[in-house]
Amino acid sequence: MEKKLLLLAMLIGAAFTTYAQNDDSSPKIGVGFSIGAAVGSNAAYYPVASGVHVKFEYPVNSSPLSITLSAGYTFYVSSDGYNYNSDGYGDSYSSGSLLSFVPVTVGAKYYVANKLYFEGDVGASFNLNSADENGKPISSVSPIVAPYVGYTIPFGSTRASVDLSLGYEASPQTGGGYNQALFKATFNFGLQ
Repeated sequence: MEKKLLLLAMLIGAAFTTYAQNDDSSPKIGVGFSIGAAVGSNAAYYPVASGVHVKFEYPVNSSPLSITLSAGYTFYVSSDGYNYNSDGYGDSYSSGSLLSFVPVTVGAKYYVANKLYFEGDVGASFNLNSADENGKPISSVSPIVAPYVGYTIPFGSTRASVDLSLGYEASPQTGGGYNQALFKATFNFGLQ
């Protein structure tokens, strides 16, 4: 009987320990990258998108909801590619073009099943270019909306993890928007 009680106590302790390892209620900071395919009216001119980002995630009490704040650098590559070269005399030249944006967003992340989550971000996308390669003007600031679905993979503890997500970023602008369907990987580090 004592062995059964000891075994039961060990199983309950293991269950609580496992739950505690899955309960990630500390703030996190993450850095990551994305790669995407342009969608919409400008996709023929700028078909590939990529970028880097920094994200802060703050869990709301013990709920599955977190508030997020992120900023990054996103660029779209022209259909003829982009090439930059320089010589030893300080001269440089390039072919093709890049459209560069700095998106700043706030959002909500909701864990629906253990580490599976849905996330929605809204904010502003700041354009670093004044016109595309055809001279068409681009808005200096435009709204950005981005829904995602993703999965968090912990690395042995709740202090380090990676988020893998699929999403869609829409940034409507005059004359068409710069939108993308993307894959995003974010490496998170717990702050507590």
